[in-house]
Amino acid sequence: MANCTSQTQATRERSAPKFSLMAAVRRRAGRWLVFTVGLMLASCGSEPAAFINLFVVGRPDDPGPFMSEVPLTLETFVADAAYPVAMAFLPDGTLLYTEKDTGRLRAVSAEGTLMAAPIFDAPVANLGDSGLLGLALDPDFETNGFVYLGFTANDIPLDNVFSRTEFRVIRITLDGLALVPGSETLIRSLDSTSPLPGHEGGSLVFGPDGKLYVSIGDRRLNTFENEESQDPAILAGKMIRMNKDGSIPADNPYGGDKLSFAIGLRNTFDFTFDPISGLLYGPENGAGPDELNLVEAGKNYGWPIVQGGADTDEEMAFAAATPEYTEPLVGINVAPTGVMFNPGETYGAEFKDQLFVAYFETGTIDRFLLSGDRTFVVDKQEFAAGIPGGMNDLVFGPDGIIYISTEFNIYRLMPQ
Repeated sequence: MANCTSQTQATRERSAPKFSLMAAVRRRAGRWLVFTVGLMLASCGSEPAAFINLFVVGRPDDPGPFMSEVPLTLETFVADAAYPVAMAFLPDGTLLYTEKDTGRLRAVSAEGTLMAAPIFDAPVANLGDSGLLGLALDPDFETNGFVYLGFTANDIPLDNVFSRTEFRVIRITLDGLALVPGSETLIRSLDSTSPLPGHEGGSLVFGPDGKLYVSIGDRRLNTFENEESQDPAILAGKMIRMNKDGSIPADNPYGGDKLSFAIGLRNTFDFTFDPISGLLYGPENGAGPDELNLVEAGKNYGWPIVQGGADTDEEMAFAAATPEYTEPLVGINVAPTGVMFNPGETYGAEFKDQLFVAYFETGTIDRFLLSGDRTFVVDKQEFAAGIPGGMNDLVFGPDGIIYISTEFNIYRLMPQ
């Protein structure tokens, strides 16, 4: 049985020394410069953009033997897939998934048969973390057939030399598994102001309030002396919230003219809503410590000033001076990607309603037991390990089984 030490949220005594924003950012810029130079040297002779790609650095091609907390088999559901990322199940059990680099939306039957032709082909820029990353079904999909996609856009054929700044959210309409001609509709163009590829975020999730939430990474803007992730008017480093038509909800926390829902987030690759409490949980890919956040309206999660919990003089001063600052719930493993609550008892009744998080770099899946009020982590345990290829998304199917997308395959964890 794979296992790891349980963790609970620590409480810190905070002092309030004189705070210097520029000093804190210079400190982080220095760390980033050393890290980047190292990655550039390590990537000599390989793909030119590899050193800035979350999906290349640290991928566990050989993470060791598969192990799990309960008897499971790692089964290939779709073999030789072309970089699948986001996944969603249709009401009839068909699995939809996005291909990061090609921009194609694909469909797989409940029995595992891949539909030969893609449903849709989006014009993507795919350098670094960019590409077709977001996929969400409309809450009323069974009556309207609406599917929402989020991608880094590139409308220039055969030109992918430079990353694009536009993250585009569109809607298409399906009739069965066929695209309704002419149904492509631009919902919102999200300009994060940076030409740098990477830290795209890019997940799309409908909340229990019927609003569409989108994670936008900092696009590597906050590695130097600037504060974009701290500015609600700039989309980089945010969780954003919009109406289904792309308009801004009047009750957004920073005003009816701003999409921002929460700020100070470096790169929330995926997030999910707790079906019991309706609260939003999002793992964070940090520059140092990675973390699990309870993401709430109007809260500030500290980036680029704070990494992990506030424990340096500068970080504690920022926390003391920022009433909206919110500590992470718990530190977690490296490069969290797919995240979802377990809706059933397929793996055992004791795991129902727990939060599951997959990690790209380690090939492991953790499960989190929440408190009775669903606001903090009571326990964290490793559920599975040894999953190859770099996990991109984790979803529970209508059969209660975990499905995992990786660079080359889609797997599922089958009970024995």
